[in-house]
Amino acid sequence: MYEQSPLIIHHQYQKLPFPSDKLHQMANLIYKKEHISQKKRTQLILCSDYMIRKLNSDYRDKDKATDVLSFEFGDPDLLGEIYISIQRAKVQARRFGITYDEEILRLFVHGMFHLQGFDHENETDRDQMEKKEQKYIKF
Repeated sequence: MYEQSPLIIHHQYQKLPFPSDKLHQMANLIYKKEHISQKKRTQLILCSDYMIRKLNSDYRDKDKATDVLSFEFGDPDLLGEIYISIQRAKVQARRFGITYDEEILRLFVHGMFHLQGFDHENETDRDQMEKKEQKYIKF
């Protein structure tokens, strides 16, 4: 169904499901509205807290689990990789009073804007990034 989708999903933590159709729809929408070339693929890795903690430790020197990490590589065929801890997403969804699927989508959108160079290191950057995200997150 999504052979035209620029999103490639790797479901590494099989104990929890994920909203495949919604993720592909969101990816297509962001690619279109943000004018991202469909030739640049995005790898989405849905993983465990253990895996994301290891990545966070190895690449950011932070020895703790996080919800989402994004890596861009400067590859002409790859926008980048987004790692989402679906264990963390499940916990956060309850805490935020939203559905699990909504939290997965929220984290995906957040990761996509990191891949486009947006960050939240200071208040100005955070405001700019949040405005971009709010165009896609409507729950």
